Amino acid sequence: MSVTKQRDALQLLQTVGSYPWYVEKFIEHKKAKKNSPSTLLGYLRDFSFFFRWMMTEGLSTATDMKDIPLSDLNDLKKETVESYILYLQESHLYERSVLLSNPTKSAKKEYSDRTISRKISSLKSLFHYLSALAEDENGESYLTRNVLAKIELEITELTPLARAHAIRAKILIDDEIYQFVDFVYNGYLAHCDTEKKKQYHMQNRDRDTALIAMILSGGFRVSEIVSLDLSDIIMEKNQLKLIRKGKKEDAPFFSDWGKEHLAKYLQLRDKYKPEPQEDAVFLAVSPANPNGHRIEVRSVQKLVKKYAKAFGIPDLSVHKLRHSFATQFLRLNPDPHQLQAQLGHSKIETTMQYAHVLEDALGKAVNRTT
Repeated sequence: MSVTKQRDALQLLQTVGSYPWYVEKFIEHKKAKKNSPSTLLGYLRDFSFFFRWMMTEGLSTATDMKDIPLSDLNDLKKETVESYILYLQESHLYERSVLLSNPTKSAKKEYSDRTISRKISSLKSLFHYLSALAEDENGESYLTRNVLAKIELEITELTPLARAHAIRAKILIDDEIYQFVDFVYNGYLAHCDTEKKKQYHMQNRDRDTALIAMILSGGFRVSEIVSLDLSDIIMEKNQLKLIRKGKKEDAPFFSDWGKEHLAKYLQLRDKYKPEPQEDAVFLAVSPANPNGHRIEVRSVQKLVKKYAKAFGIPDLSVHKLRHSFATQFLRLNPDPHQLQAQLGHSKIETTMQYAHVLEDALGKAVNRTT
């Protein structure tokens, strides 16, 4: 199990006890289906939001989320669930302050249709389990009615070309890849408006540059990069030993360009003062832990967004770096099966989504036809 999954599994164990007993049953059911800890934590976050909304709206007399009885779910009406959907659509207008004790900047952002659909889909899964799959000691379903079955999700399906058009503005293509990495190392300093920010950037720019360059040079997932140990790097072959999704062992490659940035960082890794037994490749320090320790996924996500915003592509995320590699790979190596192996996809259909991103290639093909 990767370091990220171990941490999520521990958090799941520590968190699930604060939910109603029937949610714990649902989580056990999903564990048996081999859902990942991160997926299960996502379910819990969605349930928590809904349960807190129920208590705020007076739909339950419980004062603690853990004490919400099944009968409160059984009594919900379709109009009530539709009111919740409306709340999700408008909650940014008041920073979701009713449900969040410490609203952050993201609380001001409108939920996307996809996010709302995911939150409702989570509830649909729970209610389906309680009404159709689970049973009590008498063989009866936990719920006698499933109000979520009456809620239809209207999700606009995008064609591959439409999805490609949406992705294109959020990824790096051709020279943008090298320009972005150079910006992280050389250009971002100009955006540091305080001495503290300058010192922080100078302390971490080799690490950040190597981390981003590695993702762009092999299309790795952020969780895979964060979980890397020194013993997982095969420098002479430009390979990494990884545990992919589904606990599959793999050994994908990275480019010479990424290798240069990685090698430079590894020469400076000791400045983070890690403990002798610390084997993590990418390190971070904090006031609570001044010795170099494994950087967290959330920290990598934040630093990529920071650099992307300053670079002028605010929608570029750490996962879009993987998209960038995949798109560039197919641009220069039109063999989706090779890309499938490199990315660790189990289905070629997943890999083929990147074949549609570069509309210019399709446009040229159409033009050659007539």
